Amino acid sequence: MKKTLAALAVLGAFAGSAMAADVTVYGIVDVGVKYLHTDPGESGKDATDSFTMSSGNQSGSRFGLKGVEDLGNGMSVGFVLENGFALDDGTIAQSGRLFGREANLFVRGAFGELSFGHLGALDSANGSYGLLGYLSPFSASWPNAVEFSTYYVGGARMDNTVTYKSPNFAGFNAYAQYSFGMNTKDKFGTGEKDNTVAPAEGKSGDTRYAALGGTYVAGPFNLAASAALYNWSSTEYTDNPDNGYTLTAGGYYNCGFAKTYLSAQYFDNMYKSSSNATDKFGFASVGLNNESFKGWAAQAGFDMPLAGGTAMLAFGYADTESANSGDNEKGNDNEFTRWGTSVGYTYSLSKRTNVYGVASYFQDKQTLNKVETKPETTTVYVGMRHSF
Repeated sequence: MKKTLAALAVLGAFAGSAMAADVTVYGIVDVGVKYLHTDPGESGKDATDSFTMSSGNQSGSRFGLKGVEDLGNGMSVGFVLENGFALDDGTIAQSGRLFGREANLFVRGAFGELSFGHLGALDSANGSYGLLGYLSPFSASWPNAVEFSTYYVGGARMDNTVTYKSPNFAGFNAYAQYSFGMNTKDKFGTGEKDNTVAPAEGKSGDTRYAALGGTYVAGPFNLAASAALYNWSSTEYTDNPDNGYTLTAGGYYNCGFAKTYLSAQYFDNMYKSSSNATDKFGFASVGLNNESFKGWAAQAGFDMPLAGGTAMLAFGYADTESANSGDNEKGNDNEFTRWGTSVGYTYSLSKRTNVYGVASYFQDKQTLNKVETKPETTTVYVGMRHSF
């Protein structure tokens, strides 16, 4: 109750001052139905089916405030405050953060742009500075489709982050980013370690992050690349890994009648992801027992206008193994591959409203403790998205 009242008070304060500043209120509401079929590919375990209402399929449902003030002499200051929520039950997303999608204060001028706050990583498709939203026709949408987080690792939103964006040079922008502590809110209790307090910013108990990136937009080309380093928390992870890193590049070429997408990523000492706070990075269902892993992944696809809407098709592949594979001391030899495909269609009912249908399939092949399984997943979405 106290959190709810605090949230209402903050939003009320912004509403009261909006008329005195250049402030824009915006948002997206996205909801649909989701069919999920999962076959674990193990003897004695049956396939499961579910049919549910699902929020934020194409775009995470959100409410935001943004504004810019002109300081003169080519300088301006601005902010972005963006809340994420689940439309189906009204709850706040991003671990209950009020502005969990983005909380950003920036200064812009002839030197470029300098930003501070809770921001999307360069090696993500999130927020103002995530560079990798154009690697697939499915972007970072429709989880389990051939989109960012189903095949690539990284993709975080981070606390305590400083970002620099250069001026545009003939279509090219350079980026640099550093986080003093990626997650100082959540408490961790992973494996052998049972931590009862949140990590401390700037300390070895929290994961720190550094990255460089660039984008190139000119004519039919929209390209992006990033190189990111993860200085892993000394308390969150149990196998005391070396630093993790990701190298990602790709984009699309617009040939007039269609856009063709191609991208790839290499990574080392990274972690799987899940819906909880204790193992956040990587695939949604790698299943490598919270150990670090290495490998590569690629995506290819296209989208094109069709019958007044847009048709999409993509293919993805990932190949990983334990980062400690062959290490006599740790002895890990787990392996994982995934291949899959997605097909979809979106149709605009107006400038702000569209409907969509997406179907995806992927098959995994994983060897855990010398036992091989081949899980399969089929996902179908039908829904509507409205922006304001």
